[in-house]
Amino acid sequence: MFVAPRFRSDAGGDGTPNDVDVHFIGMMVPHHDQAIEMSDVLLASDVEDPAVRDLAQRIKEGQERENEQMLAWADEWGIEDDMELHSHHIANGMFIPSQLEAFRNLSGDELRAEFLEMMHHHHADVIAMTQGEVDNGGYAPLKKMAKEMIAVQTAEMREMEQLQAAG
Repeated sequence: MFVAPRFRSDAGGDGTPNDVDVHFIGMMVPHHDQAIEMSDVLLASDVEDPAVRDLAQRIKEGQERENEQMLAWADEWGIEDDMELHSHHIANGMFIPSQLEAFRNLSGDELRAEFLEMMHHHHADVIAMTQGEVDNGGYAPLKKMAKEMIAVQTAEMREMEQLQAAG
């Protein structure tokens, strides 16, 4: 069981990181890495749709920022070993290597459609995972980030649905 020292609990009321926080970061960082990779594939492709390219760029930049912050907290808490344990799992909504390989080999309209479909699924599962952090996490800044993830990814899912409908 992870027992973290209290960080700024007296000064900022941030609370104590708990097992839920460690598990969340351990699962979310590789999950975000996969979304970043999928966005990179789209951005390097021949897909010309500016709305889809803009969405991919925003996903990439937002999730890179979140990962940077989560990894900084993990470093501050000294939980690298705990992170390593989680890194070997495929988190909810993550795609297996063969699915990613097939995705990388697409182009044009097929890639556009698959990006929107796969990323929508990816986001839906993040929202489910993230609610556990909101409800049970101990570290207030991470819980705040989790709430923001839910809001942003819910909005992005609506955007994906509109882009899918537009064809």
